[in-house]
Amino acid sequence: MKIESIKPGRRDKEKLVIRTECGSYISARLDDAYKLKVGDEISCEEAAELERKYNAQTVKKAAARSLSHHSMSKHDLAKKLRDRGFSEEESAETAEWFEERGLVDDEAYAKAAAEYYKRRGYGELRIREELRRRGLERALIDETLERLEPPQDELSELIRKKLRGGEFDADKKRKLIAFLVRRGFKFDEIRAAMNELQLDTEDLSDV
Repeated sequence: MKIESIKPGRRDKEKLVIRTECGSYISARLDDAYKLKVGDEISCEEAAELERKYNAQTVKKAAARSLSHHSMSKHDLAKKLRDRGFSEEESAETAEWFEERGLVDDEAYAKAAAEYYKRRGYGELRIREELRRRGLERALIDETLERLEPPQDELSELIRKKLRGGEFDADKKRKLIAFLVRRGFKFDEIRAAMNELQLDTEDLSDV
């Protein structure tokens, strides 16, 4: 089939829109199609390859823009691309491409995310939930949490802020423990922190 027209893309300056005599339109990258001209013959296979290369470039640009805002896991990057309308295959291959080049690093991402939530006053159970939500593998989550420093200092500070020097009665203790459990702390961690602060933990397991 012959090329009837070649025009630059309206928004993408690195894009050429090629119209063939059969009425079909092909999107192509400049560096793949700069030698083509009106009247040239182009096969269906050549047209498909031009389209494939352009699409691959487009999804990589979208991924790079997403990563420029903040780091992401491979799972989240692929999901982000799917949400933007790219196919399952394109999204997975692009996320894999970025991982192979070290631009997506699930291990570093897991460590940074775990530290972030720890600083915000979350316990291991809640951090595990957040990492799982980001599509990280269980083995990686386990390894990341094993390396995480105990939350004792953060937990003690959190308790101090919640109490603010007020009276520590049964109702306040019940609310405090419920709050800390929602934050993902374990009962033995809560008990240890409260003991350190000389707070009553006698009936902690019954709360």
